[in-house]
Amino acid sequence: MNVTRFIPYAILIALIIFGGYQFKQHHDTKAAFNKLDSKYTALKNNSKQQVSSDATNFLKAFYNYEGRPKKESINGLTTKKLQDTLFQTYDQLGKEYKMPKGLEYKSEIKNTTIYHARDEYDSKAKVLATFDSVITINGKKSDAKTLAEIQLKLQDGKWIVTGYKTLNNVSDYEGS
Repeated sequence: MNVTRFIPYAILIALIIFGGYQFKQHHDTKAAFNKLDSKYTALKNNSKQQVSSDATNFLKAFYNYEGRPKKESINGLTTKKLQDTLFQTYDQLGKEYKMPKGLEYKSEIKNTTIYHARDEYDSKAKVLATFDSVITINGKKSDAKTLAEIQLKLQDGKWIVTGYKTLNNVSDYEGS
């Protein structure tokens, strides 16, 4: 039996096996790279500054108004579900209660600070916000310090508010 006849076949089989191994290795490496690249993109877009900015924009849109708050003011900043939750009381009041003529009502916030539980987020964030809520009724101002927990998720490169609640004190904050 002549072994030299089988050497080209053995080399061909070895090349096919090695090529298949290289193809699988390339495929696995590319999949791992894509996963890391999407995670990197998320981390790059969810810096403290971006989360703080989007959370602050939500607070300003929600609390700064004259007369009555408007659901449209937070369009694009929150999920539809959260909008419905936040405005269900106002929607009900709007049907049952008319604002008296001559009543000037203004709401605004000042001194907003966003505290981060962690330095980095994957695609979700939870922050603690403090701000001064200033209510002016017929020229008379009343202000109060407010604590709030804001939950956000990264959606199309922007942080969208998915959950919001005011807190009685900082120990009620559920962030990590």
